[in-house]
Amino acid sequence: MADDFRALKKQFVDTDYVLLEDWFEAELVARISGDSLAYKGISVFERESVGDLLAHPRVVDFVAYLLESPDIAISPFRFWNHLTPGGTSDGGGWHVDDTWMADRPLTELLCMYYPQDVAENMGPTMLLPGSHRRLYTPSQTGKLGWIRGQEKLTVKAGSLAITYPSILHARAAHFSKRPRSMIKYGYEIADDRYGYYVTRETYDNLIRSEAGRGLIRYAEVRNKRDAVWNSYWDFHQSYTFQDFKHQIGIVGRALRKHLEHEQRGGPV
Repeated sequence: MADDFRALKKQFVDTDYVLLEDWFEAELVARISGDSLAYKGISVFERESVGDLLAHPRVVDFVAYLLESPDIAISPFRFWNHLTPGGTSDGGGWHVDDTWMADRPLTELLCMYYPQDVAENMGPTMLLPGSHRRLYTPSQTGKLGWIRGQEKLTVKAGSLAITYPSILHARAAHFSKRPRSMIKYGYEIADDRYGYYVTRETYDNLIRSEAGRGLIRYAEVRNKRDAVWNSYWDFHQSYTFQDFKHQIGIVGRALRKHLEHEQRGGPV
């Protein structure tokens, strides 16, 4: 396994991402597929199937190997099930979910799990290898169209893409009649100085296994609104905060507890 991990890590460092295929049991892939079509948004993480995905021992071991740390946590601010119906022709523009500076140690990873086959006409995820080496603000990425070197993830059900958190990515147009789901989440080096917010249902889901308990060691149980990272944008209605975060290169997780203080009007 060490040799396999070593080769995959080289690929990850060279191309910004690695695609893991055939890593999961067929029974688990089938359960996740059913739940991904029935539960949109954060609620999918309360399903046992997705809890088994997040706490899959082989994946957790590989993430620890990539981050070079035995203590790994779920990064809940990026929980989401991107479920789009068939026949949705519009794609999603190029963007970066979070900032990672090339001169800083890597502390977090972005994961994209595909519960069903994703064909060319089903809105596959597009990635730009090498894009993590510079910073992009929303005002810059909003102007991008086709980019030389971009890659489309046309994958089979049960595939997991693990990427740098700052990789530039987009969603191609979805013309098929089939619904398309992509479950997005992240892992990071565990640190009790930062806020890890999960719902009670997600917490109970993950404590079922030893690996899951390790992932939520520092988690705080909150209501659904507080647990969803997207709720932060209720306060920051414009891209101002996102622009600021990208321009100064602060990793999003370092702002989680500060943001609560900011909303109360206190010093940050």
